[in-house]
Amino acid sequence: MSAVISETELLVQFLKNVKLFAELSPDSLAKLGTCLKTAEFPPNEVLVREGAPGVSMYIIKSGLVEVRKKDPATGIDFLVAQLTEGAAVGEMSLLTGKPRSATVTTVQPTVVFTLTRADFRNLLTQHPEISLGLARILAERLEDATKQVGIEYINLFKGNFDPRVVGLLPQALVSLHKVVPIAYVNNSVTLAMVNPSNLVAFDDVRRYIKGVIIEPVVCTDEDFRKFMDTVYPHLMGIKEEPAGSSLKRDDKRDERRREEKRRAAADTPMQSLEDLQNEILGGLEVQSEEEEKPTNTMELATASEDAPVVRLANNILALAINKGASDIHIEPQEKGVVLRLRIDGVLHVENILSKKIQLPLASRLKILARLDISERRMPQDGRISIKIDERAIDFRVSTVPAKFGEKIVMRILDKSGALLPLDKIIVHGPTVEKLRWMINQPYGIIYVTGPTGSGKTTTLYSSLQEINSPEINISTAEDPIEYDLAGLCQVQTHKDIGLDFARILRAFLRQDPDVILVGETRDQETAKISVEAALTGHLVFTTLHTNDAPGSFSRLEEMGIEPFLMANSTIGIIAQRLARKLCQNCKVPTEVDETTLGYFGYTRETAPTFYTGEGCEKCNRTGKKGRVGIYELLLMNDELKRAVAGGAKSDVIRDLAVKNGMKTLKDYAMILMAEGLTSVDEVLTNLVVGG
Repeated sequence: MSAVISETELLVQFLKNVKLFAELSPDSLAKLGTCLKTAEFPPNEVLVREGAPGVSMYIIKSGLVEVRKKDPATGIDFLVAQLTEGAAVGEMSLLTGKPRSATVTTVQPTVVFTLTRADFRNLLTQHPEISLGLARILAERLEDATKQVGIEYINLFKGNFDPRVVGLLPQALVSLHKVVPIAYVNNSVTLAMVNPSNLVAFDDVRRYIKGVIIEPVVCTDEDFRKFMDTVYPHLMGIKEEPAGSSLKRDDKRDERRREEKRRAAADTPMQSLEDLQNEILGGLEVQSEEEEKPTNTMELATASEDAPVVRLANNILALAINKGASDIHIEPQEKGVVLRLRIDGVLHVENILSKKIQLPLASRLKILARLDISERRMPQDGRISIKIDERAIDFRVSTVPAKFGEKIVMRILDKSGALLPLDKIIVHGPTVEKLRWMINQPYGIIYVTGPTGSGKTTTLYSSLQEINSPEINISTAEDPIEYDLAGLCQVQTHKDIGLDFARILRAFLRQDPDVILVGETRDQETAKISVEAALTGHLVFTTLHTNDAPGSFSRLEEMGIEPFLMANSTIGIIAQRLARKLCQNCKVPTEVDETTLGYFGYTRETAPTFYTGEGCEKCNRTGKKGRVGIYELLLMNDELKRAVAGGAKSDVIRDLAVKNGMKTLKDYAMILMAEGLTSVDEVLTNLVVGG
């Protein structure tokens, strides 16, 4: 019996810490606890779906959930909040029964208490003191929320309104957004609103009343309906119609609106950047030159929340995703803002936006990335997390104070992107087989080298995917986590709290690992721990920044790694580049000059057929579509180990590796050119071709 009492007391104590129930008595909490049911959810499980009916509420007992809202224009799911133990979800739906306004998804294994609407109603009937307590708490929360946003409540039937003010907006707009202008003084309009968070309503009002300052007040939906049925027609001089005709007209109008919404939802294209830009500029017409440079944080935040700016920012993100871009560049210039997208490794100018859009757009993106919008003198780094078409996508956001304003660059990381097997990303069969032999070794270290954006992470994760199984413990240290791969322990570095690669590596070695991935070997400490892990029975994957595979040993020596340790720990090294792939639909043979042929060791007689892309609809008239990897794989053997341990130079190591069957980056590129997968100009752009 004592165990039961103990569990009840624990539950009462837990509910006491839930804000919604904090004011209820222990007896009321105990009665509430008898109605709660426990449910467990694995990660990535949807608790509440946006638009679904509100039939129950959830109280998080343990775990972590994400709350996301969908932007109707682009379909992007934006992260609103993360909730943990003691948070309540869906409590208002129990009272209103209205559809859910957001989607709630578990991030970690989560345990919740569930309270259904039926149990809730029974509870209110049997224990009225709970009803009073809940009503008081909800009233306090509403009052607090009202105080926080500075919005007061108004009764539309207690005011004496001027018809000229009420008539500032057309009836169609008033009915659409459920807003009524009730006062106008000193270019400031007081706007009664059912939903004061409706940013689109603010935007539409400013179209009719140029340059106005809007001060919203709250009215109830019921008051608004009664006002429109009784007071509004009288103020506007609208004649009363025979009984029933108004209802019929309203029914027809509602049906017409529903049909228009259905059509719009069926095929509304994403609003063009030009249209959105013009829409924003229309609202900025009354601004003076001084007002174009707001310095107040509140002004910046207000400007960035204006509906067209929100849609413009969302559409830029969606446009980049739809075009397959890897980076977004927003670059202020003297007379405009240049929007560039990096597609297949090459930057393209997508649009040139007005200078007036610069500050609101930058502020909106900084708000999404949770950066300080008032700080424009120092670089900042942040992250935007969205979902679009069930794909989880992260944007790494970097801001830099440039001459004409903050330049913003966003790296796009499609964490849900499907990883290709090694034989799909490496087209040369023997190279694939050598790499597969390397990744199936029980211990040692594998280095992947190349410049930023050369596909090193993709190669590493495709390798991990091939060896991943329940029998193997794989741990990764990354900055940031670019792919989500089931079965792995993935840890992201956090410099602010001292969680760097070296610290994570030391922790991994106490976690009984079989395979370790280190996102990048940047310093001596990380390099030494990686080598020691490889020598003590672990398979280690990591990356380096070097020009080719043989040059990796010189780089490691600069970091202070002894040559004999490199020789005994290294399994092999992969150097790689990414070249744009020829469009296979429009490629045609082309002539190459003799000087270029000489670079590749060809003559007119021995040269294969080279190709170039003419350009077609499938490749957007560029002649290139997608990218293909150029690889150089150095596989260690006894001869190479002796050379490395003896401190041999890179040229000597390269010659030995070639003698033992290594294909250099140039050799691999020549294979791709001969197969018509890439062009001569792409190879010359990506490689320094030696004799």
